[in-house]
Order: sequence, then C-alpha cells, then structure tokens
Amino acid sequence: MGERHDGKAPAEILVEYRDRLPKGKALDVAMGYGRHALYLAAAGWEVDGIERDHEAIAACREEAGRRGLEIRLQQADLETARLSVATYDLVTCFYYLDRALIPQLRATLKPGGVIVYETFTIENQRRFGTPRRTEFCLQPNELTALFPEFSIIDAREGLVRGQYVASLVARKPDDARG
Repeated sequence: MGERHDGKAPAEILVEYRDRLPKGKALDVAMGYGRHALYLAAAGWEVDGIERDHEAIAACREEAGRRGLEIRLQQADLETARLSVATYDLVTCFYYLDRALIPQLRATLKPGGVIVYETFTIENQRRFGTPRRTEFCLQPNELTALFPEFSIIDAREGLVRGQYVASLVARKPDDARG
C-alpha cells in the first residue's frame, strides 16, 4: 500500500499549504507521535498538541527536545476533552475521526483561522479493510459538509500514499463565533 500515514514525513497537503496558512498559534489534534506538531513548530508556529497515548507524547517530547523545539503537549481523551474557544489560528487533525468533536474543532479556531484535516474514507475500508470500524471512515463529500459556512480553500478525496482519504483546508469566517 505504499508509505502509510504513521510515517515521519508530514502530510502532503500540510506541506503544500504551509506558507499560505495563518501564522500564530496551532493545535495538532490526535497528534500521535507528533510529526505534524514538530513540522509546524520548526516552521515557526506556537504549537499545542493533544493526544491520548502517553508513549506517543513522551516520544514527541523527546524529539522536540532533540530538535530544540517547544511544543505544549497535553494527554487527554478527545472523547471527553474540552477544547478552548477561539484560541487557534490553525488546527490540524490527521487520521482521527470523531464526529462529536467537530463542533469543538470549529469553535477552537479564531475567526479567520484555518483547519487542515485529512482522514480515511469508506473507500479505504472497502478496499483494504481499514479502519475496521465504519464510523471511523468518512462518506463521500462528508468532510466539507462537517464545516458549513467555512470557506473551502481545498478539498480532495482519493488515493494518497496508497490510502483512500479525504483532505480539507478551510477558513473559518472572520465573523464566526463557533
């Protein structure tokens, strides 16, 4: 299936849009071992990362220290965590889907802030059997529908690095509250 999303390199869509994303404070949601948090911190963002797995957080903390980067890391279960409102200029979420969290992702962005989101589609499950649970897969065109009123900068669905995913880069309206 090619290079998987759990590699060291940041997602192609984040690299592609990096220089057009609002600088400032970024939140990497379900950051895993921190490949996106580390990438953003190295590029000048003030980064917060949130992750459930304490081993992944420890590995990210160690790598950040090795690189001389500062990242605020929080261990939390995203099913019960409460994200602060209107705090971030940029929110990233890769390969994690909990539809109940989407309203918090929208609300934690400052007006004019940008979301960069990428995760599996149902096509990946049909073809490769992963993720195992259907609720962790996006239906066709679902990702853009989860961010109504946001201005779509880029939306894609298809094969990326051997996996079927949906990707979104979208800006929260300047006058939006949540």
